[in-house]
Amino acid sequence: MATTAQQVFATAMGLMDQLSPGGAADSPDTREYRDRTLLILNALRGELYPYSDTYDADRRPGRPVAAVIRDMDSVIGLDDHICQTVLPYGLAAHLLMEENPGAAAFFQQRYEELRSRLAVGVPARSEDILDLYGGIEYGSFGRW
Repeated sequence: MATTAQQVFATAMGLMDQLSPGGAADSPDTREYRDRTLLILNALRGELYPYSDTYDADRRPGRPVAAVIRDMDSVIGLDDHICQTVLPYGLAAHLLMEENPGAAAFFQQRYEELRSRLAVGVPARSEDILDLYGGIEYGSFGRW
């Protein structure tokens, strides 16, 4: 399943307790949030892209960048775990920054906690170590 910007927005609205009585994320009360969502998600995607499963597949010359999210129905170029678990907290933090700093701080802290957990799962690459000093490992300098 590929997560869309609309799905992340709906999850963030649920976290912020901004869903309509019928459970819809889109309502006149959330219009301002919706208008700011794409800008915020596009900023956060670059921060989270190195932790995504889609990062290794994009090995072009230069610094890899996730695809821009053009509209709310666009698929986000990150793996579903990040989109469904981490991004909603980052989005909620940014949307509430001026309106409710206490709630924004909670969401930001949770976002940073989840982002740091992602770093643990990033596989490291190994390479041979070049011995620049030569001879030390055999004890040839053991006596003067």
